[in-house]
Amino acid sequence: MVVKKVVVAVGISLAMIGCASTNGGKVVRVDPRDMRDTDANYGAEDLHIFVQKMVSAMLQTPLIATASKKPYLALGNIGVGVGVDEHIDTKLIKNSIRTNLIKSTRVNFVDSEYIEKLEKKDAKFIGKDFELTGDVHAIKKDTGNTIDNFYALTLKLTDVKTSVIVWSEEKEIRKIVNR
Repeated sequence: MVVKKVVVAVGISLAMIGCASTNGGKVVRVDPRDMRDTDANYGAEDLHIFVQKMVSAMLQTPLIATASKKPYLALGNIGVGVGVDEHIDTKLIKNSIRTNLIKSTRVNFVDSEYIEKLEKKDAKFIGKDFELTGDVHAIKKDTGNTIDNFYALTLKLTDVKTSVIVWSEEKEIRKIVNR
């Protein structure tokens, strides 16, 4: 019984040591909009740059800027290109773009995920006018002395009735780090 208590106590102690913070327990909160690159890889600053550019460009297109009624948009897939060898959260890109567009009050969004779950015979919903899709690509070079990372986000808005691409925009980001 004593051995069992010692084993449990040692186990708990090891678990507590393993969970201890390596920075002395100090947590620093920063404003998520306070942009700071820590390396040449894709990060939060790049997300904000991509989203800001795409939302601004989309709201300026005549399709939305001069629309007599708010169009209904749906989010499609944002693919990740062959050259991307790191995690880029495309769902976060889509969600941020959708949130900012909705806040503009100039477009409506159809919840495609919700509609897919409904039984079609019972469903009554507003159809989408346009679908937003795109791709993220990267080109990376490391010469030993220099890291050169290039990222591109291309989005397009397609009219679902005609399959015509009615808007497209691209934003490029290039980061160079000299060692």
